Amino acid sequence: MTVNKILVHADYNKLHLMASDITLLQPHRHAEFSSHILPACLPEPTTELAPSSSCWVSGWGMVTEDVLLPEPFQLQEAEVGIMENSVCASFFQPQHPGQPSSSDYSIHEDMLCAGDLITGKLRPREEAYSPSETLGVPSSAR
Repeated sequence: MTVNKILVHADYNKLHLMASDITLLQPHRHAEFSSHILPACLPEPTTELAPSSSCWVSGWGMVTEDVLLPEPFQLQEAEVGIMENSVCASFFQPQHPGQPSSSDYSIHEDMLCAGDLITGKLRPREEAYSPSETLGVPSSAR
């Protein structure tokens, strides 16, 4: 399926690194929904998710913290746990404290953090989704 239009959020990267990190892709034709192709359910901005709940991420981004997805770029998915932003922030300390850098990643109130504390793999995401990963809302939060 080919893409007709790419819509990047107008405020992307304006307020802080990775702010409003969402992009919508409009295909050239309508997708036929099936048991394998379903619409994504996105939460309302006021939705609060319990830190003990889980969700699904999918996308074509990083396979691990250090490895990009190799060709043929097959869509990936994983179930991850929601966590408190304060816990997540402890994993994203500045590389050189006292010397802020544009590459330093920090957690903000408009972000939702999800990951696996056993492996240490974390995925902070704006407003629960991003261009490379969509964060599904658990059915209990819908």
